[in-house]
This record gives sequence, C-alpha cells and structure tokens, in this order.
Amino acid sequence: MDKLPVFVPGEAVIYQNGDIMQLGIVKSVCGDDDYFVNYHTGDTAARTNARNLHKIANNYAFHVLRLDTNGNEIIDRKPEEPEFDTIE
Repeated sequence: MDKLPVFVPGEAVIYQNGDIMQLGIVKSVCGDDDYFVNYHTGDTAARTNARNLHKIANNYAFHVLRLDTNGNEIIDRKPEEPEFDTIE
C-alpha cells in the first residue's frame, strides 16, 4: 500500500474526482488521512481524504489567491516553509 501524502494548512493542492481536477487550499487537518479543504469562495471547507489530493510539485513558484464573491482576497494561512539541507 502506498503511503498517502501529508499536507499542511495553507498548502495549495489538486483534488481529483475521476477526470475532474480542482484547485484547493488546505484549511486544517481533521484526522490521520483527512483534511478540510477550501475549493471555492467563502469559509466552507469540504472534508477530503488524502488519497484524492495531490501535491503540486512546483507550489513554491506560485502565490495562489482565493477570492470571495466580491472579488476580494481571502487570506489563508501560508504553509510552513519546507526544510532544506544547506551546504556550508
């Protein structure tokens, strides 16, 4: 069995339901393999299992904004910075 990906609040993700793909922002962790994810305007989040979520490999290169119904930016928590090994 493949290990499921782990996500952090504020991380942009891809949700896959068959051939349909949706962009979402992780709102919170709600279980071992479940996350509340925002897929649209407003604060309502859908509980989504990690097996339906995909990491965005080049997430670091983009700043994803969510908008409310009036076109104003919704401030989501930024994901924790990834840890990288540094060469000294």
